[in-house]
Amino acid sequence: MVKKRPAITLFITLAVIVALISLIGIVFGYLSEARAKAQDKSALIEANLIYADVSNAVSRYVGKSPSIGTLKNIYNIPITIKESKGPFSLLAACTASRAAVPITWLKSNGGASMQSRYNIASAIIEDIGVQSRLKDAERLKSMISEALDSKYAYNFGKEARLKRAKDYLSWVEFKKILDDYYLKEDDENVYKVPWKSYFAFGQGYKAIDGNFLSAKLISIIFGIDEQIVEENFESGHLKKFLYDNGADMELYNSDIFAKKAVVAMECSASYSFGKGSYSLKFRYINGKVEGFEFVQ
Repeated sequence: MVKKRPAITLFITLAVIVALISLIGIVFGYLSEARAKAQDKSALIEANLIYADVSNAVSRYVGKSPSIGTLKNIYNIPITIKESKGPFSLLAACTASRAAVPITWLKSNGGASMQSRYNIASAIIEDIGVQSRLKDAERLKSMISEALDSKYAYNFGKEARLKRAKDYLSWVEFKKILDDYYLKEDDENVYKVPWKSYFAFGQGYKAIDGNFLSAKLISIIFGIDEQIVEENFESGHLKKFLYDNGADMELYNSDIFAKKAVVAMECSASYSFGKGSYSLKFRYINGKVEGFEFVQ
């Protein structure tokens, strides 16, 4: 009878232990992943419920023809809800989605009717170039214009060329333009610009919601010192502010600026659920809720 060597037995035992430990690790990994997926799935269900509640509340409060005062209230007063005896909390807020210049105004072949809009967008790029010390703001402007003039989506290659929707430039496409500009100019300052504070991305529009413009944009468009704008401009009262400061009322009276309340906003809700934090987004435009997005 041949006896097993102790070393071989020990080796087999260690191998079994290692295999068991590995198996336990895999099982715990699957369990952890399953819990995370269950948590996310439950959070998504919760997001749909919150979306229904918040969007209905916005619809009821704003309606289709709100006053400037109503819009001012919803933009300036976020909603906060917190359970007194539980972990749930919610923060909901809305911002004016047309209180910026559409990036599509930089389209160079827009025709005579769009020339004044092109001039405004061009002036913004020039101001950004100076303030942010871009190496070649003119080149960046040309790259944006070329992208907008093309009938294809930017930088998808000949094999997968996507037709561009009319008067449309997405944030994703715009970031590709910035990347190309960076590669050509080695200018990292282009990434430091708060582009969404100046321009609106996505579908273009012809009239700006001037009542809720930022102080920076009012300063650039109307040539008023930014500090004066910050100290004296009250949102919802652009016409009065411009008149009091001797601004170009002819420009304001043009069709570039909407004269009535603009019902176009982006709303978001951030909430805690279980051990995680989640958020959702949607748009409210002219009485319609659209564009629901769940963010983990």
